[in-house]
Amino acid sequence: MALGDLLAKLAADPLTNNTILLVAILPLLDLITGVLRSIANKTFTLDALDVWVRTKVAGRVLPIILVLVAGEAVGDVTVGSFSFNVVTIAAMAAAVTFVAAEAKSIIDNLNANAPDAIPVE
Repeated sequence: MALGDLLAKLAADPLTNNTILLVAILPLLDLITGVLRSIANKTFTLDALDVWVRTKVAGRVLPIILVLVAGEAVGDVTVGSFSFNVVTIAAMAAAVTFVAAEAKSIIDNLNANAPDAIPVE
């Protein structure tokens, strides 16, 4: 499949597009709220940013986005009259759990009574 065809297929799928946007934007919001909270609590370190990039971006965001794109490239599996995309379903499940974890992290960052979340390698 050519890159242009893949991009056209992605453009025609609003669910995958919105999932990719959500998986890309929520970690940035989590980063902003977490950095602001750590600055306010005087616990900010640059090492935590390195851990965030390696664990969150490289370890979760990029794999989910790549599997979502791969699901568009692979296409559907048809069993009888039922068609479904196994790869996209798996990526959507991963995205849902990631979004839930990010939402909790953002809520904790905004909650003054929650303990500070320090990224661990």
